[in-house]
Amino acid sequence: MSYASEELVRTVQAKRTQERMSQRALTVRSGLTQAHISQIETGRLEPGLSSFIQMVRALDLEIVLVPKKLLPAVEGILRSNANDFSLEEGLSGLFAKAERLVARQKKRHGSSAPLDRIAEYFRFLKQVHLSKNDLALINDVVDTLRSYHSEPIPKPVLENSAGVLQGLRNRIAHPVEAPRPAYALDDEDDDA
Repeated sequence: MSYASEELVRTVQAKRTQERMSQRALTVRSGLTQAHISQIETGRLEPGLSSFIQMVRALDLEIVLVPKKLLPAVEGILRSNANDFSLEEGLSGLFAKAERLVARQKKRHGSSAPLDRIAEYFRFLKQVHLSKNDLALINDVVDTLRSYHSEPIPKPVLENSAGVLQGLRNRIAHPVEAPRPAYALDDEDDDA
């Protein structure tokens, strides 16, 4: 197997392993036989383009041709997005911590309307795609709540935290569209 294709195959195999997908599961998704996938992954068989594309697409990846002069820019974008993926992996831990804090406050000091709203916003936000700024905002709220270890969180702090999370939820649920003109003149209209 050539060095270039070997590197590509290793990348695909790493993605399959990362997704905790067996060769058998990849077989079902790609339509290739397990023996064929095994031979490609072990380097005994040079993958054909169509087989490789089937494997890649079954792993939710895509092969794209990029002009050589744009390659550094594309690689830079991919590296910056890799940071987003690592943030996404930490996201479940952040929300688990937040939910534990809310549950602990409810257990020790009783439920309240702002605390219930915070719990509701956390449930919503953990299901949507969040930017780095959104994650930083949520982390600030969690840090604020965590600073009140075993004592009850004051109502103004709870209301402020609920307000921050509500604003974030509203911005995500109801994005603002750019204003559109009331009318447009088509180039094809000769009547005007």
